Amino acid sequence: MNIGEKIKHLRLINKMTQEDVANQLFISRQVISKWELGKSLPNLTNLLALSKLFNVSIDSLLKEDSNLQNQIIKQSNYKRYLMMTYVYIYSLFTIIVILCCFVAFLLIPKDIKTSDLKVINSHFYKETDKKEILYIYSELKPFFSNYSGDYSLKIKEHEIDIHANRNSIPFKNKKVLFSIKKDISHGIDWEEKDVYIVDENNNKILIYNHKNKQLYYQIRKNDKVGDQN
Repeated sequence: MNIGEKIKHLRLINKMTQEDVANQLFISRQVISKWELGKSLPNLTNLLALSKLFNVSIDSLLKEDSNLQNQIIKQSNYKRYLMMTYVYIYSLFTIIVILCCFVAFLLIPKDIKTSDLKVINSHFYKETDKKEILYIYSELKPFFSNYSGDYSLKIKEHEIDIHANRNSIPFKNKKVLFSIKKDISHGIDWEEKDVYIVDENNNKILIYNHKNKQLYYQIRKNDKVGDQN
């Protein structure tokens, strides 16, 4: 006896019409008719509902109907594969979000502390238009650090303060170059002002002292890189 014959048999002995069964399962009468005629098969959800309606076990409904058994196995495998796919997609999405957050965190600009810097060389250079430029070459010391050229000047009465930012990307640019062009109209004049590299805690590295016209960290013959005058 196939599943259609069993449904019809159980319906009749329970004195129910196709309409009665359809109303109990919240489906159309035509679907019940197709099941009983063998034109379609109920899914697992409907089988559970039929089992409860007729007070019989799922095994008894499935017994001797290999087509329905195969369909239930396929539905079960499909749901399992679908669930695994959802899990994989969710896991991949979570990993991507975490990586994006991590990269964004590494890219957050941070103030370069004076302790982060090793000043290597400073020198003046005069361009063809006779404008003087102060170059300061340094290196970042922390492993998780990268310099992208982001620095600014703060002009005070007797100081020119250089503030710079870095991020936390490793294996990138450790070279830090400050290029300061003399601009008297904007207060950038080392004839009247000292030049410092300054961090947010107001720690300073003196680069140029205007009173004695002393430029520090110059490289001379037989000097080691990083030696200060």
